[in-house]
Amino acid sequence: MTEVLVEPNDTARKLREYVRHNPDVRHDDYESDGVDPIQEACYVLSEAYFHARGGKDAGLEVYRIGWADVYDDADGAHWFLRDSDDRVIDLSLPSPADGHGIPWDRARHRAFITGYTPSNRTQDVLNALEITPPAASSGD
Repeated sequence: MTEVLVEPNDTARKLREYVRHNPDVRHDDYESDGVDPIQEACYVLSEAYFHARGGKDAGLEVYRIGWADVYDDADGAHWFLRDSDDRVIDLSLPSPADGHGIPWDRARHRAFITGYTPSNRTQDVLNALEITPPAASSGD
């Protein structure tokens, strides 16, 4: 069974709280009334956590599940991270139990839409929380 972490540290907690209090950081396609905003912010939460932890030097890998690859009548995608111990880090889930039933093995490793440069929404979140990502190593 895949171990799922939803709030592995204080940085994750701060990011989740920020999204809950600022739901406008979600993409316009994912705004539903009555739903915890973190559940509709997988991309920005994954990207912000990735960069806050050091980007490519963080020991985190980016993954995406394309729902159309899993279900015939689905669209959209779900973004999350894996750490060096192959644990799923998904800040958009209310609890680890909410990760049961997600087909983690159907995910594909990839870069974010903006590559390894924070998107504008992610940079706004990092700036608002005064999170300065650690400097990347110069060896590439």
